[in-house]
Amino acid sequence: MFQKIIAPSIRELFIRQIQEMILSGELLPGDRMPTERELADEMNVSKTVVHEGIRELCRMGFLDVASRQGVTVADYAQTGNVETLLAIMRYRGGHLDPKTAESLLAVRLYIEGPALRKLAENHTAEDVLLLRSLRDAAACAPDPEAVADAFFRYHRTVAFLSGNTLTPLIFNAFSPISRMVWVNYLRIFGVDACLRQLDAFTDAVEEGNGERAYGMLWEGLVEYAARAGVPFAERRTELMDS
Repeated sequence: MFQKIIAPSIRELFIRQIQEMILSGELLPGDRMPTERELADEMNVSKTVVHEGIRELCRMGFLDVASRQGVTVADYAQTGNVETLLAIMRYRGGHLDPKTAESLLAVRLYIEGPALRKLAENHTAEDVLLLRSLRDAAACAPDPEAVADAFFRYHRTVAFLSGNTLTPLIFNAFSPISRMVWVNYLRIFGVDACLRQLDAFTDAVEEGNGERAYGMLWEGLVEYAARAGVPFAERRTELMDS
């Protein structure tokens, strides 16, 4: 089925150009931006486009508006949010720099590791059936993006079933990034191997073996990091103890 081709708006093109100038280093933190009128004239767009674009870039942590100083380039590493991270990934062609990738893997271990342990200790038969149905949905997904989405939903469900009300919200906040990472994970390991991993996770939960489930999560993250060139394995002791 052919997909609709949707051209970006002038506002989106304005935002994208400023983002790229910041991410490439052409604009540096602390640099003062031209006035809205100057930007509109130089870029041949309306002042409304510039005003709305700057407001969006401020919300994403790329720009900062301060009285008397005008608009300046922000240090997005400190002021950014999940959307900032998505913009960085798009700029890098869907990839993260090694340090950010390492941090993302660590966050997943911190969140999902305890969830697996807790679910293994307190699961019901219905929980196990739900996990197996999500695994089957992943096996039947029609394309790589749908498979990645199914894997994301399996692991988010683990967090939900563990009983912690915040961890599913964190999963949802990072869902666009997680899905992009899952596409890469599936490409590296292959769908069949990843499906076997879901079977093993579900078996461990059903057996009440939270330590085994946690260990499999750790080992999978370490192997992914090694294949993706992310310096993660050397932090094993630190992460396991935390």
